Amino acid sequence: MRRHRQMQLYAGALLAVALLLGGPILRDNIPTEPWPLIALFVLTLVLSNLAVELPFAVSLSFTFAPIFAGILQAGPAGGALLGVASAVSFQEVREHKPPVLMLVNVCQLFIAGLLAGWVYVSISEGLDGRAGQGLSSLGLGFVAPGFAVAAFFLLNLLLVGVALSLKTGIGWADTLRALSPGSYWVSLLVLALLGYVMAQLISIQSWFGLLLLVLPFTMARRTFRVYVELAEAYTSTVRSLVTAIEAKDPYTRGHSERVADYACRLGERMGMPTAEIDLIERAALLHDVGKIGISLDTLVSPEKLTPDEVNAIRQHPALGSDLVGDVEFLSDIVDVVRHHHERCDGAGYPDGLVGERISIPARILAIADAYDAMTSDRAYRPRMTDAQARDELHRVADSQLDGDLVRQFTTMLSEDRVEGASA
Repeated sequence: MRRHRQMQLYAGALLAVALLLGGPILRDNIPTEPWPLIALFVLTLVLSNLAVELPFAVSLSFTFAPIFAGILQAGPAGGALLGVASAVSFQEVREHKPPVLMLVNVCQLFIAGLLAGWVYVSISEGLDGRAGQGLSSLGLGFVAPGFAVAAFFLLNLLLVGVALSLKTGIGWADTLRALSPGSYWVSLLVLALLGYVMAQLISIQSWFGLLLLVLPFTMARRTFRVYVELAEAYTSTVRSLVTAIEAKDPYTRGHSERVADYACRLGERMGMPTAEIDLIERAALLHDVGKIGISLDTLVSPEKLTPDEVNAIRQHPALGSDLVGDVEFLSDIVDVVRHHHERCDGAGYPDGLVGERISIPARILAIADAYDAMTSDRAYRPRMTDAQARDELHRVADSQLDGDLVRQFTTMLSEDRVEGASA
């Protein structure tokens, strides 16, 4: 409830900023010709609903191209209007996305587009007449657009990061790392170039040429859909392999599937990007793959393990990370597999990482793994009850496990029980 209230306040603050900034800036930058913006607005709406979630990277949306074209054509008005258009997703409406989150999305894209347009216009005006003062016309032509791209990217990243931090309770620095901003630059620059082409087509009133640009966007979307389907086939193959590996141990059969389910639902609850949740799923499915190199007698022993046996079991995260690291399409989960037994107080293994040096996916996986292990029968002990396992999670919160994530996880479990009882 507290976080929901914080999100409402943040949405209200963004709306107030949008109105306070939008009025004066737009009043001084009214476009004289509405038709280019109308055409770009329609194109942005179409592209907004062609976004593709890439399982091994970030979500890919094509809307920045027309937004950038609008900035080049109409400055702040173009950026603001098309930013709003890019926030309109019929899929989110069908999925009943909370209105407060939709308002945050609209406002942050309005503000980012507005200020990026203002940066473009301000720098362009400031550079007028400078071509003869040591700066080439070609260089000048890239300065203002370059700063506009950077402004849009950084503002949007900042505002999205704050929203996710408020929604999840995770620190802003951790949230920023989870968003993987470095992954956006290449696609952003490519889309900026496409936006530049759009702006040039509009300037010569080549409406047919602008319409033809929808074709490569559609073809690109189809190409990425094939990529997604191939990735899903990879995940299905991983599931089959994990099932075969776990079949030798009756005590861990189904463990990785359950851990993946818990971890993915916690990631969704935190509002993590789909790409990050896909990564967590693959890491959860393979987090114990390193145990394939450990004697079955050691794994199922009902007796107290010897120091050598304990040391052998503690090698499985490192061994598992080595195994998945040899597979190209699994290379992004190497660190998560390696670090799922690290502890926030630094007493974990294999690397003794402390606190924020452990990635959020690894911290999520550690909680899901611990809970399922405690609520499953083992050769050396019977299972704990749900209440006992949750009490134990809270006991080690902030020392072994991330305290904020533990509280999110146990709240999720409580809500599951309430929904199950009312069903």
